[in-house]
Amino acid sequence: MTLYATALSEVAAARGLGASALIGIFAGGGCLLATAGLGRRVRAPAALRLLVIGWITGPLVAAPSFGAVSDGWVEAVFEAVSALTTTGATLTEPDAMPRSLVVWRSMLQWLGGLATLVLAVTVLAGLDDRRAGLRRSSLLTIESGDLFSNLGRALVRLGGVYTGLTVIGFVILAFAGASGFEAFNLALSGISTGGYVPRGGELTEWLPWPAVTVLAVLCVLGAGNMAVLYEHVSRGRVTRRFGDVRSMLIVSVICGAMLALASGPATGIAGFFDALFAVTTTGYSVSPVGAGLPLIALLTLALAGGAAVSTSGGIKMARLRLLVRRAGRDILLLVQPSAAGGSRFAGRAVNEAALVSVWAYALAYPVVLALGALALGPFAADMGIAWSVAGAALTNAGPIAGEAYGEVGAGGLIIASILMILGRIEILPFAAVVFLLFSGD
Repeated sequence: MTLYATALSEVAAARGLGASALIGIFAGGGCLLATAGLGRRVRAPAALRLLVIGWITGPLVAAPSFGAVSDGWVEAVFEAVSALTTTGATLTEPDAMPRSLVVWRSMLQWLGGLATLVLAVTVLAGLDDRRAGLRRSSLLTIESGDLFSNLGRALVRLGGVYTGLTVIGFVILAFAGASGFEAFNLALSGISTGGYVPRGGELTEWLPWPAVTVLAVLCVLGAGNMAVLYEHVSRGRVTRRFGDVRSMLIVSVICGAMLALASGPATGIAGFFDALFAVTTTGYSVSPVGAGLPLIALLTLALAGGAAVSTSGGIKMARLRLLVRRAGRDILLLVQPSAAGGSRFAGRAVNEAALVSVWAYALAYPVVLALGALALGPFAADMGIAWSVAGAALTNAGPIAGEAYGEVGAGGLIIASILMILGRIEILPFAAVVFLLFSGD
């Protein structure tokens, strides 16, 4: 990217990109030398620490590359965190950015999405309760004694599908009317559910509707269960159905239908796409400013999120489906006490202990959201801005908050960056690391 920026005569951007490259080379080389003689088995406590450290240090390495468009280190780190966590929040319009940095931040989102997928099926899957196993699949055999043992295989298998979908998305976007530059950036951002755009203004002002439709499909694929998709592509069979994708589509259709009844078919179609982009935590919008779904509805959809093994943020649709199914079972038992109890999900029996784990994830998000909004309150002009920034950051659906990030100051940007990282690692692993710091392994 440094050579690309130099070729475009973007000197400041080239310097920043070069600085990030040098820091990354020295830091990575130092880590390899320091760990060369150590054993390779990594158990859960160490894996959790490395997971959190990785999501903190990665943006710090990438931050210098954004120095050309940032007023200081806080803003540069914010941009880097937003890119790597696939949040898509930004302080700078793409039209005001050097062309090389527009491409670079799309690439960072793509890499952040790939890292999310690989860590989901290795480290986070190893921490899942086996009886729910929302991130487990036949993709890999998880060894609890060494959670990093399958990183290479996960990278090859998921990376192949992820890269293939990106290439296909780029080609179809170009055929659908996007320029080569737009198609390249949107393909990277769409499959990673990142939400960055290569141009300013309303999406439909410069992107034809056929390309918007292709982009929506790409976002749904990114927010779907990539492990299930791998099984389907590589083996011609699946151990789980695409229930999360179906749920996302149903919710989006309902939102679009309600808007169509209230304001007409055109508004309903735009509302369907807005809802789909929100629930995939991409955050794109095709409705005019002030029209379409209200902000609270978009944030609620983003809070639900996509599939467990996906690049999307939020609680995750699978957890909500499991809790709704369990609630239905409990209601049935109240009406008909003789009915058989117990819950099943994805072919597995789910007992009370597994449901407690799912409830913990589901409840952690609104609690952290409320705390984040309260922490942002002193930095925002009003609590509405604080809630929108906190919600969009925690769900990794940055574009939903629009330009509100520029209204919370440096302190607010630090809090928003922390929320982005918490949302990306799904909160509880970070809580576990904090607990381990005080209790030991």
